[in-house]
Amino acid sequence: YRLNAHHWLILHGRYVCVARTPKCPQCGIADLCEYKDKTPIK
Repeated sequence: YRLNAHHWLILHGRYVCVARTPKCPQCGIADLCEYKDKTPIK
């Protein structure tokens, strides 16, 4: 589990939590994220 968790977070950042247009509705860990409190989810 721990060996893969690092890669999962990198892939999550690359494909879901992108800097310019984050895909918050598709995010599996949105409940842990503080970004959604700063901007409205589209």
